[in-house]
Amino acid sequence: MNIIYLIIHILFALGMFISLKIIDTKNLNKYQTITINYIIAFILTAVSHGSSFATDLAGMTQGMYIASLWVGFLFILSFVLMSFSTERAGIGLTTALNKMAVVIPVTVGILYLGQNDNIGEKIIGIILALISFVLILYKGKGEKITLVTLALPVSVFLVSGLIDTSMEITNKKVLVVDSHQELFLMGIFATASLIGIVTILYDRIKNTEKASFQFKNLIWGAVMGTFNFLVSKMILVNVGLMGGSVVFPVHNASVVMLTALIGMFFFKEKFTARQWSGVILAIISVIIIAGTI
Repeated sequence: MNIIYLIIHILFALGMFISLKIIDTKNLNKYQTITINYIIAFILTAVSHGSSFATDLAGMTQGMYIASLWVGFLFILSFVLMSFSTERAGIGLTTALNKMAVVIPVTVGILYLGQNDNIGEKIIGIILALISFVLILYKGKGEKITLVTLALPVSVFLVSGLIDTSMEITNKKVLVVDSHQELFLMGIFATASLIGIVTILYDRIKNTEKASFQFKNLIWGAVMGTFNFLVSKMILVNVGLMGGSVVFPVHNASVVMLTALIGMFFFKEKFTARQWSGVILAIISVIIIAGTI
């Protein structure tokens, strides 16, 4: 049953990737689309929670409020850092470090949360996954990285790792019952939505002509928000069932592997022999780590 949950999680993540790819190709206003995405995710979470929303919201603990504000802030911060890092350091290094951030929650899971089952296999699978990320995503040629520009992708690495780690620790240490998961997600999406609205207002002040609202931003923001809700929900469910030391490596390696194939078949992207060797390593790492479930 755990394998089925992981497959569903990965499929939702692929939907999220395709939505982001389409948004990029259609040259939509990123501030508006991302903010609408969080608003839609918040609404879907509230609807999913049911009629007891108001009563349960009043019963949220201080720890849940703090965790929601913290992770919601990290969500927006991660988006901003990735945008600047892609511009300054290149998409290859930025994306590679974003995916390599899986080492942070997995290490915390092993050292702090006691997820030591089949630790040898997990370590081998993680190492292979990290190597596959570099082979697939790091272009290398023509990318000159200085200490200044390196600071941005390193920040992406740290913030991405903090997001996954914060969600896992909150799930293990703060959320007492299942209903708290949806309240936690609502807090995350509400925080990200409010910060997103501020960025839209700032964007309109700085770029009056380019920041006019378009209906297509609403449509694609809603599509992305739906997948965002589903992916976030499945992260909490799967981490609760299997632990982050299994979920994050399998999820990240699978997404890298499948998005590479989607990019080739649907978006006409070309891959080198080195990148294909990375895809093969990703498949091997998934098989190894999945065997520890």
